[in-house]
Amino acid sequence: MISVKGAMNNLDRYDQELEQQRRFSRNCLRWWSGSLRAVEEHVFPLFPGAAKTAEEDWQQVHSCLQEDAPEELLGSTPRLVERVLHNYAQNSRRSQREDLDAVKAMLGVLAEAATVARTRTDTYGGVFLGVSESLGRLVQVEDPEDLRRQLSQEAKHLGETVSKMVAETEASLVSMDAELKHFQERLAKAEAAASSDPLTGLSNRRELERQLELRISARTPFCALLFDLDGFKSINDRFGHACGDEVLRMFGAILNEQVRPGGVVARWGGDEFFVIFDCSLKDALRRSQQISAKLTRRYEFEYNGKALSLPIHASTGVVEYCCGETAAQLFERADRAMYAVKAKNAKPVVD
Repeated sequence: MISVKGAMNNLDRYDQELEQQRRFSRNCLRWWSGSLRAVEEHVFPLFPGAAKTAEEDWQQVHSCLQEDAPEELLGSTPRLVERVLHNYAQNSRRSQREDLDAVKAMLGVLAEAATVARTRTDTYGGVFLGVSESLGRLVQVEDPEDLRRQLSQEAKHLGETVSKMVAETEASLVSMDAELKHFQERLAKAEAAASSDPLTGLSNRRELERQLELRISARTPFCALLFDLDGFKSINDRFGHACGDEVLRMFGAILNEQVRPGGVVARWGGDEFFVIFDCSLKDALRRSQQISAKLTRRYEFEYNGKALSLPIHASTGVVEYCCGETAAQLFERADRAMYAVKAKNAKPVVD
């Protein structure tokens, strides 16, 4: 009996140790997944084009970190992460080189324009000097008929020179205008990419902070609304991060539709969205309730060949900017207000 009891105790200890190992393994997966999310949110947005290329492989990394993933699949994850980040780094460097080449090309156009202008000035300056000298010699001509004939020749020469000069100038201006428009378009695209969230297409954290600083510097009254999806982690856990990303895209699109032109809509990070309204607190509270009513719904979409219908609700914190506070202090107040709402599951709380 003693040996049986001892064996049972050993079995219990083994079960406890096994459960501890399982908990530790699950925690490791969550920690690793969280670290990869940090890379996704803070590193990939630096070069959106390179991030877009890596998107499919990056989703595969997340699928490898599911708790029920086979051991060999988990074992392949470090190599996959290394490959994705290596490719991202190469594409990022290529993007940097392309941007640098564009700047060099623009400087080359400007340098060429300066050279052409200087050359043309020298060339036509000599022509006009020759015309001036010819006209000076005509002062000595006594025969009116000869004077008329030489004046006609000089006038024709001068007219042809001016016409040629005008044509060359117009052609140069058209060429320069086309080149500058091309560079302006590339610059606008680069600026848009640098200020946009690659997942939702909304303004990113960098652009949001810039908009906040503009209003703070101008001492313009405004209000901030912070939206946070309730229970969003469970969506990632049940259906995977790709499905969660689709929910974020849909949420961001609906939120953007509800904000009138002039307002700022941004993805702060993760499942947090930030809105700036240039209005009073009373109006901001009213607008937050209207927007929340539109956002709280079932989100229906197709994922992996299956029709999904997920109920989504977001908690909202509403704050009015206080003169003298920083953007970080404003966000901290909005964050506290939002979590107060999340805890009470009630209407927006004003901090």
